[in-house]
Amino acid sequence: MKSKTVLILSVFCGCLLYQYTPVSSQVVGDDTKISEVSNVFSTIQSTEDKLTIYKLFAGSAEYLQNCKSLQTTRQFDPILGRVQSSYGWNREKYPQFTDAVSEYLVSVGYDEPKPLTTDQQRKNFSNIFQSLAEATKYE
Repeated sequence: MKSKTVLILSVFCGCLLYQYTPVSSQVVGDDTKISEVSNVFSTIQSTEDKLTIYKLFAGSAEYLQNCKSLQTTRQFDPILGRVQSSYGWNREKYPQFTDAVSEYLVSVGYDEPKPLTTDQQRKNFSNIFQSLAEATKYE
């Protein structure tokens, strides 16, 4: 049951929590976890799905970098949910990919809500999605 909960919360963030890294603009996480996201992503056959996944992550990163109205990571979840619905995204379609993203999110500390009141906090949160966008870049 716990695995199912993490799975559901993982892709595109259930409660959108992150590891705050005040000095570096890089997301601190296990490199093997983001590599696994990329590896599993490469097994997805649908070009349309690959493009959708990339757009969701890249768009999220860009939005979070620039949006000053969000005050906490929790406020982003409803927005992301609406975007996912608009794109017709189904989290259950690729369970191995969902698991890989979940493991990455856990590795970067998605375990408690964080404020988004400074440019650095927004950048740190955005970097999580930027890392996922880079791992799912589809050409």
